[in-house]
Amino acid sequence: MRRWLPVIDSGQYDGPLPDGVQSLRSSAAMLRGVFGFDGLPVMRASAAIAAELEADPASPYYALARGALGYSLYLSGDAAAAAGPLEEAVQSRAGVPIIAMFVLSTAALVAVGLGRLDKAEELARGACTLAARSDLGKAPQSAMAYTAMGAVFAARRRLDEARAELEHAFERRNVIGLSPWPTLEPTLWLAAVRADLGDRAGAAELADEARGLLTLLPDGTEALRARLAELDRRIAGRSRFVALDEPLTEREVAVLHLLAGSLSLREIGEELYVSANTVKTHTQAIYRKLGVSSRRDAVEQGKHLGF
Repeated sequence: MRRWLPVIDSGQYDGPLPDGVQSLRSSAAMLRGVFGFDGLPVMRASAAIAAELEADPASPYYALARGALGYSLYLSGDAAAAAGPLEEAVQSRAGVPIIAMFVLSTAALVAVGLGRLDKAEELARGACTLAARSDLGKAPQSAMAYTAMGAVFAARRRLDEARAELEHAFERRNVIGLSPWPTLEPTLWLAAVRADLGDRAGAAELADEARGLLTLLPDGTEALRARLAELDRRIAGRSRFVALDEPLTEREVAVLHLLAGSLSLREIGEELYVSANTVKTHTQAIYRKLGVSSRRDAVEQGKHLGF
């Protein structure tokens, strides 16, 4: 694929291609945006070009381009920016199962990052259903679906279920010959879950594997390296992890994310369309569940727990 990209770039054919892609330029941008051969900055820029060129919601490439853009933004640590193109991709109802599975899985991971756990679970279950109903369940690309489901369980602190899903993903993860990036996701998530379950040795082994992958990957991996650094701290026992007897609700997770900023409780209420008193009630519940007594400690503990 990489060898033929310069040929595609130099091609003069203007019309749509037989496979339905709008143009040679769109085809080249799609390949770079989906597979990320040249690092995340090129991946993001190429996916954005493909998303601009593939403007027909009835085309599966409309969904693929937006899924690629969302995924590259997610890998870059910008879940909020990733949500828009992924929502467009999900709404387009891509008819190609492997594209739909990719889009649903990525949207689920982004929703986990934003604390929208009910939505994340719905999306992840949709991706896993697609994998189960076809031969995709045996394909390496299905690792994304099982990773998304594992991430949802991890965020809900259902750690044994999370480990089972992530181990399933880990067995199918090795698609580095196709694209390096999906290999990292199940590795990082499974390492975090193992650490939270007390298996520091197993977590450290996976963290080292992720570290080795990151040394081989192209540029733009700052957000992924930050995730690995936090994982190393957790494994070393420097995080103040506590097992949650009572999980945070989806709305409490949303409040926790906003507590990390500079907004007052009244301003957080305006963001969430609820009263300041409601936000105060949510905040008190967050403190109680996390075992902390201040806003700063709640934010720090939430980061350690993966919220």
